[in-house]
Amino acid sequence: MQKQVEKVLKGKKVLLTRPLEGMEEFYRKLDFEGAKVISRPLIELNAVKDQSKIDAALDKLEDFEWLVFNSPASVKFFFQRIEERGIKMYFYPDLKIATVGEKTKMKLEQLGYRTNFVPIEFTAEVLAANLPNVAGKQILIPASNLSGQDYIRAFEKRGGLPHQHVLYENRPIHLSEGEKKKTIDQIPDYLTFTSGSAVRSFDANFGNPQHSFDPAQVVCIGPSTAATAAELNWKIDSVAAPHTVEGMIQAMKRLEEQTP
Repeated sequence: MQKQVEKVLKGKKVLLTRPLEGMEEFYRKLDFEGAKVISRPLIELNAVKDQSKIDAALDKLEDFEWLVFNSPASVKFFFQRIEERGIKMYFYPDLKIATVGEKTKMKLEQLGYRTNFVPIEFTAEVLAANLPNVAGKQILIPASNLSGQDYIRAFEKRGGLPHQHVLYENRPIHLSEGEKKKTIDQIPDYLTFTSGSAVRSFDANFGNPQHSFDPAQVVCIGPSTAATAAELNWKIDSVAAPHTVEGMIQAMKRLEEQTP
C-alpha cells in the first residue's frame, strides 16, 4: 500500500494580501496543501476614470511594434478597454505582444491571444533588457499608477520608444480597527506579498510585521516586492524563486522544513 506523503503546510495559517480577484488560484493551491488561508486584500484595482491618453494611443495602434504587459491586471484592463472601444486586434497582425511572467502570459492566453516574448526572469527590467528588435520601435505599455520608470529607461537606452500609459489604479485598502484586530487574532504563520503596493498597505495598516505579527514569517514573490519591504526595514524570510505563486508555496515549505 502506497504511503501517503505528509503535507508540510498542513494546518499552517497563511495570510493573503493580494487583490480579491487575483486570490482564487493562490487560495486553491494553499488549500490543496492543507494550509488554512486568511484572506485580507490590502489593495484594490480599478480602471482610471480619465482614459484619454490610452485612447489616443489606441487610435494609432498601427504605429506600435510591441505591446508590453507587466501584470495580469494590465491585460485585463487593456482588453476591457479595447472591447469598450470596439477595437479588433486582428486588424493589427504585425503588433507583437510581450508579457512579464507566466501568470500574465496565461491571462493573455485565456483571452485567446498569444505572447511573442516572455523574459527568462519574471521582471519588467529583464524584459526591457532582452526584448528583441526594439531600436527605433514604438512600444505601448498599459500600466498602473504605481508602475516604475526603471524599465522605461532601459528601453530608451536600447533605442526603443516606450509609451507607458496609466490604465488602472492600484489603491491601498484602509482597514477598520475591528478588521485589524480580527486579522492579528488569527495568528498567521506566514504573511505573503505579491506586490510592493501590498507591502506598503500592510505597513500603513499594521506597521512592521516583526512587531505586530511576530513570529509570523514574511514571504515575497520577487525582488521588487522584497525591495519595498527592505525599504521599510522589514525582516524578509524568503523571496520566491521562481517569482510565482507556486514559488511562494515552495518557499514556505522550505521555511517549514528548516524550523527546528
